Amino acid sequence: MIDISPEQKDIIHKILEEHIPDRKVMAFGSRTSPEPKSYSDLDLAIMGDKVVDFGTLALLKDAFAESDLPFRVDLIQWCRTSPEFRKVIEPQLKPIDQSY
Repeated sequence: MIDISPEQKDIIHKILEEHIPDRKVMAFGSRTSPEPKSYSDLDLAIMGDKVVDFGTLALLKDAFAESDLPFRVDLIQWCRTSPEFRKVIEPQLKPIDQSY
């Protein structure tokens, strides 16, 4: 489970659909833990073997920063993560669709 409301999920989906509609996105980190804190950020991993171009990534980050979400959204690109980091976060990965 991901600790976000249905309204927050809608905002997130709208932003993702606008900027990276063809990419699968997974949540990880404190908001996927059994006891998330209300002030926790939302960590999202953009899955896939291809890098999201700089311009698109900048627009995506800006859209999250300017949204009405009451928390920060941090983005990583799966293809740019180290094998060691992947091992750490893989057990936490939750599809963004499974948020409630």
